[in-house]
Amino acid sequence: MIRTPAEPPDPKAIDWARKDAYRKDFSRHANLAFLIKSFGIGVIALLVPIVLPLVGGYEGHFSISYFYHVPATRNLFVGLLWALGLSLILFQGLSRWENLLLSAAGVFLILVAMVPSNVDQCSDTMFSWHAGFAVAFFACLFVVALVFAKQRLNYILWPPLRERFSRAYNGAGCAMIGLPLLAWAVHLFDGRDCGHTVYWIEAAAIFAFAGYWFTKTVEYKRLLGLSLRQIAARLLG
Repeated sequence: MIRTPAEPPDPKAIDWARKDAYRKDFSRHANLAFLIKSFGIGVIALLVPIVLPLVGGYEGHFSISYFYHVPATRNLFVGLLWALGLSLILFQGLSRWENLLLSAAGVFLILVAMVPSNVDQCSDTMFSWHAGFAVAFFACLFVVALVFAKQRLNYILWPPLRERFSRAYNGAGCAMIGLPLLAWAVHLFDGRDCGHTVYWIEAAAIFAFAGYWFTKTVEYKRLLGLSLRQIAARLLG
């Protein structure tokens, strides 16, 4: 009986005998990437009101938006907002509407970066496209925090912990819509005073945005059953 030589294995083929191991390994890394991306959005947001005055100065700059007009920080301001905007667009929400709102928020934030505020930071202008895009950005996150972020909390069995997450999302959501509106009102009615009030209200709104993503990261960590050691190992390569 003549034996035909065995055909060499296809170099593009996958070892399907180990497919379950591949899938588990990929799922673990995908979960870690999802978690790290959520944490990274919070870190970038946290840096915005801290880094800009460190580079461009604090005195005489009464709004975060005004750092666009400071030569030392223009590129930094635009770059940070673009980084956040693209991260929101690429981030996959866990439902169609959540994903749509996050993408819309990312687009609005990029428009905030590309349509600057008035160079006269003490102007009492009733409306500007820059401010409108900023409020639209925070409005999208307000809906995400109050409606969609809490839809998976029923998977957390311990009621006190579930309630803490719910309060954190409610607080972050209300801050993300209330503080920008407060900044607009202060700028409109007391803008000629040119104090640092608007700056710190805007900074508080951004801190609330960062807090939302840090809270979401902790929730994801619990729901995905990941340990801090796994996260640290992934971050450190």
